[in-house]
Amino acid sequence: MQRTGKSTYIVSLPKNWATKNGVCAGSIIFITQSDNGALMLSTDRSERDLKAKLEIGDKSGEVLIRDIIGCYLGGYRTIEVTSSHISSEQKRDLRQIVNKLIGPEILEETISKVVIQDLLSSEELQAQQALKRIKTVVKSMIQDSLTALINCDKDLAEDVIQRDNDVDRLNLLISRQFTEILRSGSVKQEMLSSITAFNYMLAASNLERAADHAHRIADIAYHCDVCSNEKFSDELSRLKSEFEGLVDDSITFLLQMDSERANELIEKIKIIQNRVQSLTNLGIINRESEIRVVTSSIERISDYIMNICELTINLRHATADIAKVL
Repeated sequence: MQRTGKSTYIVSLPKNWATKNGVCAGSIIFITQSDNGALMLSTDRSERDLKAKLEIGDKSGEVLIRDIIGCYLGGYRTIEVTSSHISSEQKRDLRQIVNKLIGPEILEETISKVVIQDLLSSEELQAQQALKRIKTVVKSMIQDSLTALINCDKDLAEDVIQRDNDVDRLNLLISRQFTEILRSGSVKQEMLSSITAFNYMLAASNLERAADHAHRIADIAYHCDVCSNEKFSDELSRLKSEFEGLVDDSITFLLQMDSERANELIEKIKIIQNRVQSLTNLGIINRESEIRVVTSSIERISDYIMNICELTINLRHATADIAKVL
């Protein structure tokens, strides 16, 4: 380490590295700082076109779909699917999964090859916006599933069930972004730390699970009438209005890293959970099994919201430790 002038420090680059990477006088070097303060040097900031070649043989259905999702989450921008003969069933499965993902499109399709290209730029992968969007969808699913149950509204229940796909797509997008951040150190424009991105991914996963339980409640609302009991319906209505604020606040506190208010929200959720447990006693005898499923799902939703609050506390402490190190 050398010092020139009053404030400039200079360190020499290893000659072997410079030669290998074509670095000479006048070359541009990009420097990225990681979470622990380490500096990473790079001669190229362009986005790599990661490509996966997937030989599928006679794979179809869930096995094939899982392979495509695995490549998507792995951050591959081009997925070349090959086989000696890709059947119409396999092509249908490929189109089905592409329609469930954000970004990928089928650009080429022959009897032996299907090329899937991700058209979403990394610059468009905004984790905070995606997290806010998934929060909005999940919040509406919880609200509408309980409304459908209270009002015996089959159309609304069916709409909630269909919205579950939107949550799955957003959850996969956020998981993919985390892989992108690990690969590049950060995503352009957003500059999230890997620790923050990891907690956002876990929060999205908890929201996705909450959406699954909203789906479950909507399915019961669609197939049977369980809310002829006035006391049960009234308590559900009160819980419905409270859950809207719980979902909103949990994500708001996470984005703000407000651990103090997250702790307060956890205590509030515990009180609500006690009320949820007493819901079963207000149910209908001949619909007892359905009532238990509904109350169990509401309780699980509150658990997932509480998990997000705990992520807020963890993230706050993790980033505070990094700040001390730096």
